[in-house]
Amino acid sequence: MPAIQLARGEVSELFPYDGFPASEEAYLAVNHLIFVDPDSYQSRVFDRAVMRGDGFFEAISIIDGKIPVSLDLHLQRLAASSAGLDMPKPDIDAFRDACWELIRHYDGGHDDPMLRILVSRGADPGTGVGRRHHPGMPSVWMYLDGEGDRHETIPVRMVSLSAGRDSEIAAKAPWLMLGNKTLSYVVNMAGEREAHRRGVDDALFVTTDGYVLESPHASIVARYGNELVTPDPVIGTLFGTTQRELFAYGRRQGMTTRYEKLSIARLKEADEVYQTRGGWIIPVSELDGVAFHVNTKFVEDSNHALHYEQDQQKKEWANDVYPQE
Repeated sequence: MPAIQLARGEVSELFPYDGFPASEEAYLAVNHLIFVDPDSYQSRVFDRAVMRGDGFFEAISIIDGKIPVSLDLHLQRLAASSAGLDMPKPDIDAFRDACWELIRHYDGGHDDPMLRILVSRGADPGTGVGRRHHPGMPSVWMYLDGEGDRHETIPVRMVSLSAGRDSEIAAKAPWLMLGNKTLSYVVNMAGEREAHRRGVDDALFVTTDGYVLESPHASIVARYGNELVTPDPVIGTLFGTTQRELFAYGRRQGMTTRYEKLSIARLKEADEVYQTRGGWIIPVSELDGVAFHVNTKFVEDSNHALHYEQDQQKKEWANDVYPQE
């Protein structure tokens, strides 16, 4: 079997509560997935994923080709994204079965492939094609890629960039979808390119009133002595799955953890800074020319815990809730 597995989701089974009709290929579905050629075209140009980036996604690291990192946390967030975007309620058990089906099909490529779940609002009903399809019926694609980039834990250098908004806007304008893992990543990618133009590895978005948000693809965690601190998601950051795992690991080691409205000035006073992304802890060595200690052993130990001590990790984060709850 190839190192890249691509499937369309059988929406009538993954979103079973709204009475969506079964597709013509539903009889081919295995655990809610219809496997297709990864080099073939699979999306209509009339789909809102293509036309407007209207949807959400999850990206899950698969360690050793068989261990999904933080799968339950990702599926919790998938359900939250669907609700936040006013989309149909997903069947989380069905999505879990589909993830494991993809993993079972994996063979070859590198050891740590990435599994992605992509969900759009479906065909645009404002188009002729969209009117011929069931209104409001999502589109779902899932893939497991063992030939793409691998995560590295090489220390990264960062630059802070203005997010063009203040720290109160998420509460005042919930329709901006801040804190949801949407498909609309054009600003994130622009921030990443700007960081590269400035000669560093990555960007850190900061509010106009001086508070830390997140990187284009990562959450930020600062260490002050024996305490781990991350920006409170209520100001409009993504509630990171890997950040929650790092907090769980820290508490297992006797550390304290805290969500706070973290200023960029306070962040630069941290002993250590980490990016948390895609099931990996990555050290930050520099931000705006300010250097941080790189704790190689902590990075190695925390990543090992996330990848191979999942039962212990789950016991620790099981009672963790969204800060805004």
